[in-house]
Amino acid sequence: MSANAKPITVGIVGLGRSGWDIHARTIKTLPEQFRLVAVTDQWVERAAQCAADAGVRHHQTFAQLLADPEVELVIVATVNRFHAEHAVAALQAGKHVICEKPFGLNTADVDRMIAASQAAGKILQPFQQRRFEPDFQKVREVIASGVLGQIQFIRICWHGFKRRWDWQTSKSTAGGTMNNNGPHLIDHALELFGPDDPKVWCEMRRGLCSGDAEDHLKIILTGPNRPTIDIELSDLIAYGQDRWLVCGTAGGLRGNADSLEWKYVDWSKMPPRPLELQPTPDRSYNSEKLEWQTASWRPQSASDAGAGVAPASQPVVEMYNSLFRVIRLGQPQAITPQSVRRRVAVMEKARQVGGMY
Repeated sequence: MSANAKPITVGIVGLGRSGWDIHARTIKTLPEQFRLVAVTDQWVERAAQCAADAGVRHHQTFAQLLADPEVELVIVATVNRFHAEHAVAALQAGKHVICEKPFGLNTADVDRMIAASQAAGKILQPFQQRRFEPDFQKVREVIASGVLGQIQFIRICWHGFKRRWDWQTSKSTAGGTMNNNGPHLIDHALELFGPDDPKVWCEMRRGLCSGDAEDHLKIILTGPNRPTIDIELSDLIAYGQDRWLVCGTAGGLRGNADSLEWKYVDWSKMPPRPLELQPTPDRSYNSEKLEWQTASWRPQSASDAGAGVAPASQPVVEMYNSLFRVIRLGQPQAITPQSVRRRVAVMEKARQVGGMY
């Protein structure tokens, strides 16, 4: 950090689990980079209490927060349906913006936000912090190393079994599994899929939640010369499976945020096996002893517990540190709106074939 770089002053709109428990808490740990100065929320009493607890200004309305000349950066952590609307308003008011997921409900939302950002000359930062998660980064590293061979299939699961009855289970607020936690898994999947646009298959179900939105989501991404990626995010699975399963032509990987393991075969050290059409002498299947190489990994910091709980702090801090360097030091964004637009496009396709919208 530059010795002359002053902290970025922040206003938060929306003080629920994300705005207060993630963003405000993270900002408090980064006093040299960020300083919370104002908050607002549709629940006025909650906002007043948060402002008192943090020792900052409480604005009665979002418009008042946008008019606050001390606020440089606005964190949009409101109800899902209003993310794009609030992000555009903040950008037009001359503020930098962090926009919580979902980063708009469709590509038209994203295009409006990007256009407002470019017109204002301000930074628009999607809150896609889970790209900084150590397990995802390690999975990507192992795949890129080539030891697993050509990747054929990837499965990414967030499984649980629970009932929910809050606003995030209602279509009226754009709740549901797709918007609530789907952006994380779909973003990971696209980073591993490659640059092509995938073909999308989707199934959504409502099982246990009290609202009318989905609490079970299944998405499959396919494409020529790309791995098939199976994404499963569900509150209907009592026996959960590993978050990660990666299958390649030389081996595979499995595990969760707190540990990964992989094994692979060096085919160059194995004898060639040309096709033989004559029967085996004893009518057995072909078989050979594989010489497996094995490896494993554990994170250095606390791991993330998955859907439905507050994320681990380290990826959030990394995203904030990255944003500080963008705004104060002019460095390029690590996670651009354009890259997240691609994820929103896949979600848009999934809704078209998922059967609930």
